[in-house]
Order: sequence, then structure tokens, then C-alpha cells
Amino acid sequence: MRRGVIYVATNNTAYLEAAIISAIALRQQEPTLPITLISDHPLLKRLPLPDYGITPKLLDAAEVGCHAFSSRSIKTRLNAYSPYQETLFLDADILPLQPVSELWHYLNTSDLAMVVDRLPMVSLCDHIAQEEKTYTLQRLPGHTVQFNSGVMLWRDSLATQALFCQWHEEWQQFQRHDQLALIRAIKAVQIPVTKLPMTYNISPLDAAPLMVGDHTVHLLHCWGGMVASGKYRRFAKRFYPLIVEAVVKLLANHRAIV
Repeated sequence: MRRGVIYVATNNTAYLEAAIISAIALRQQEPTLPITLISDHPLLKRLPLPDYGITPKLLDAAEVGCHAFSSRSIKTRLNAYSPYQETLFLDADILPLQPVSELWHYLNTSDLAMVVDRLPMVSLCDHIAQEEKTYTLQRLPGHTVQFNSGVMLWRDSLATQALFCQWHEEWQQFQRHDQLALIRAIKAVQIPVTKLPMTYNISPLDAAPLMVGDHTVHLLHCWGGMVASGKYRRFAKRFYPLIVEAVVKLLANHRAIV
């Protein structure tokens, strides 16, 4: 298939719930866009996701492992799991508010496109373990642009294949956060990155002033532990009450059966 969206939700039912809410919300915005949801959760094959036009892809437990950050091992190899020539990856904590069809033309500029992070330079990444930040700054200037990996758009090519291979290798150095590993990989393989508008990966806090005006917000990124704390579900319910209610009920019913 030429174009499609992928989600990955591993290890935690809360992330599976969030990814399903996000995917069905996206389906409401994009009725015909192919969507694949990748997970290691045994519920995946029991859920009626195809009824929503969502293709489930079950991961073997051995592919994921039990490492606390094992989901990043999958994320840094996303190209190996995508069935599409042109892929839009969305983190499970992304909440689609508008269609994303306009995104694809950004691949006319390069094979990779992302939004610049709220912390736009590597030198500002004080939330990363000092060991990895120091390691990164020994290899890159502090003003190197940091992109946010919660929304990634790419075309399958030799360049992006090399990027993902290098990203996974870089991630294995510390096996925790993935973004500095991504920036190191981008620089190592010298792949150009097209900057997407911030409205395609923006936090609810930053989006609030835009949403009261005439600006269009496409993809909200509900990071900061909102999924694990239950805040994502409550927040998503403000925009998609019927979808959230249906997904929560769906998962509860199938857990009861299991």
C-alpha cells in the first residue's frame, strides 16, 4: 500500500486503549486512510478493530522483551513494521483533531519530516540523563535542532532505511530515551529533515491559545504521563465522548471474556 498510518502500543493496556482511541478518532477525520495498530497485547486479535478500518498487527513477546523501555526498541525500528511506502507514525498519546491529508506533500521535499521539539536544541535537553546528553554534545553542537519523534512522516527509501538502522544502533547505547539517539542518527547518516508545522505535533498547553483563535490544530500530543495517569482518556473525552466510551467498554468486555 502506498500511504498509511501506524501506531505502536506495547506492554501496557493503558497505551493500547489510548492508541485505539486515537486511531478511531483519526478514522473519523480520515475515512479512507489505511491505519495499522501494532501491539504485543493478547487482546489485540480479539478486538473488532477491522470494523473501524484498523488493521491489527500482533507482535511476538520475544520481539518486545520485558525491558522498561522496550517500546523504544520497536520505535527505533518502525520502518521494519510499516506495510506502507509512505508512513505517518503517531505516538499512542496523539489526539487527532483535524484531517492529516495535507501532510503527505511534505515528502515532496525530503524522505523524512517531523515537527521541531518544544526544546528545539540539543543543549536544552536537561530532562535526559546527563550521561547521554554529554555523550551527544561530544558529537553534535549544542544548537543542533531536536525533532520530536511523536509524529514521524517518512518515505521508504535507502536513506530512511539507513536512518532507522542507525537510530536503533544509537538507541542501544543507553536504551532509554529515543530522541537524542534519533538526532545523532540523523547527523550520522546526513539525511535532510523537512520541518512540519507545529500544529501537527503540539501539546494541549501550547495549543490552547491557538484553539481559541482561527488557527487549526491537527494533532495534539498529550505527553507527560497523561496516558498512564488516566488524564489522556479524560482529555480525549472532551473531543470524542462517544469514541472514548466505546473503546473503554470494548476493552472491559474483552478483558472480562479473557
